[in-house]
Parts: sequence; structure tokens; C-alpha cells
Amino acid sequence: METREYCQAEYDLVFEWAEKWLELIKLINNVTGNDEGSESPPPPTMSDEFQYESLRLWLSKHEEQFVPLWETFYKSLDWSSDASDKCRDLTYKYAQNPFLFFYEPENLFKLAHQMELQDGTLVWEPNEYMANLARPVFIRLGQLSIELIDWMDQRKSQGEDRDKITEIKGNN
Repeated sequence: METREYCQAEYDLVFEWAEKWLELIKLINNVTGNDEGSESPPPPTMSDEFQYESLRLWLSKHEEQFVPLWETFYKSLDWSSDASDKCRDLTYKYAQNPFLFFYEPENLFKLAHQMELQDGTLVWEPNEYMANLARPVFIRLGQLSIELIDWMDQRKSQGEDRDKITEIKGNN
């Protein structure tokens, strides 16, 4: 299999994608509750919805550039070693872009409904049990986004680095 080198712009895109993904899962965890309390969390605030929309728009805008990078990485993995059947099923369902499942819905209410955290989209009552089942998927996709950064770092074009070193030496 031929190994491709990646430019700094591609690496930067994947790095920023991972940052946005981590922001998104933090937001989802915050609005769907946590293990500490038994009470249902309050409905998302306008600020939460604005943050979700902002992340959603950024991820959607950069999806076209990200998906080919993800696909190459995804195909290089040995999925037989993935311990989470739920994660594997979800990842196969959205194989081209498993992150899409979490930023495709237009708001947090619809996301909670899509994640089967609640039955309706009018009343905010996330099911903590279902939220706990979803968290390993968030974690695994977070791990994969970090693995993608490492994978690309190993394949980053050295030409750009050599050019920068030459430029720095030339300025001294």
C-alpha cells in the first residue's frame, strides 16, 4: 500500500477537527447530565444552542476536506481489535464520517432525540442510562481523532519543514 505524505494545512485541519470534536462532546455531556447527580439536567440554554450551532457549522463547512483524510485513516485500521460493539456498529453506520451523527441534527433537542436520550423534542428529559451508554462512543471517537492526528503526523510532508529550516537558517 502506498503511503501518502500530508501537508501542514491537512494536518492543521485534522488537529482543529479534533479540537472541535472535543468541544462538542464536552457540550453534549454537559447538557445530557453526568454520573454525579440523579436529577435530569436543565434544558440547554441559548448559549448551549449557539455553541452547538457554531460547532455544527464549522464541522459541516470542513467536512468535505476532512472526510477523505478520515477515510484513508479509517481504512488503515484493524477494526477487529475494537472492543466496543456499539461503537463499531455506529462507526460502520457512519463509516465515511462517524462524527456526522453528532453534528447532523439542527439543535441539541433533536440530537438528544437521535441519540435516543429522550422520546420527544419538546420536553428536555434526557435518559441518563442512555447517555451513559453513549459516552463510550464519544470517548472512542475522541481517541480515534487523536490517533488520526498521530497517524498524519507520521506522514506529514518533510518538504515544508525543510523549507522552513532553510528559511530560518537564511535569516540568521
